Amino acid sequence: MKHQYRYHPLLSALIAAGLCGMSGMALATGVTAPTTSSSISVGEVSSTTGALNTLAHLPTKKQVFNSTQSVKVINKRQMATAGPAGGAAQALAVAPGINVATDGPSGAPRSSISINGMKTGWGNIAGNANDGTVMVTFDGVPMVDPAYGVWQGSELPQMSMIRGITATYGPGYPLNRWYNNIGGSINFSPLQPTRKTGASIGMYYGSFDSKGIHFNIRTGQHDGWSGIIAGGVGSSGNYLNGYGFNNPGNNYAYYGKVRKSFRGGHISFGGYVSRSVAYRPLP
Repeated sequence: MKHQYRYHPLLSALIAAGLCGMSGMALATGVTAPTTSSSISVGEVSSTTGALNTLAHLPTKKQVFNSTQSVKVINKRQMATAGPAGGAAQALAVAPGINVATDGPSGAPRSSISINGMKTGWGNIAGNANDGTVMVTFDGVPMVDPAYGVWQGSELPQMSMIRGITATYGPGYPLNRWYNNIGGSINFSPLQPTRKTGASIGMYYGSFDSKGIHFNIRTGQHDGWSGIIAGGVGSSGNYLNGYGFNNPGNNYAYYGKVRKSFRGGHISFGGYVSRSVAYRPLP
């Protein structure tokens, strides 16, 4: 059966107008609709830095970079620029912002050390004694006399047993403060016991009749126990002399440490002894 559908002209006109209206509304909606941008991944972001412990270990470059304090680490290679006869004063002289005035070229003569103007120690060239406003530690243990607040560079005449020095400009983190950290702090980090057995010995001879010998012996780890013993002796003349007398000096220092490692930590026992003697040159 055949059906035929016929549309009234008026009805056709109304339908056409409605379609145009719907099309226009859709077009308007497309223009005013808010656009959404795709997200961009920037990776993992962390804001946790934490306090840098400069007493327990020698900080790495990354740790110093992430620190909020001004910290300078003097490594073994930089210390070598002071020469094998040099002591604490000569080694610290390579750090920016640390001024050193000493009476001689070796570790035996006294010296004055300042960090950005804050001083400790005393020296004939530098002037009077300075109240301790810089804290000095050896393996995290204070070396400054709390009664006088003064440290002397000749207390550390042998740098052969030191693996690095950490200098903090200013008081630093509370974690590392003792009682004289107003101007800054200096921690001398000595050689540590190692897992493997080893030993080294060295000697030198140079200008101003400088000569000396140094060594270190490492036991390696056995049943959780490990130890190290190190030391050195040295002597030198002085670049300040007169009447045929070169104001000589001599020194020695020895250090030992035993560590017991166990699950969750370790315990250490150590000792250090030194002696420095030097003639004080005339101004």
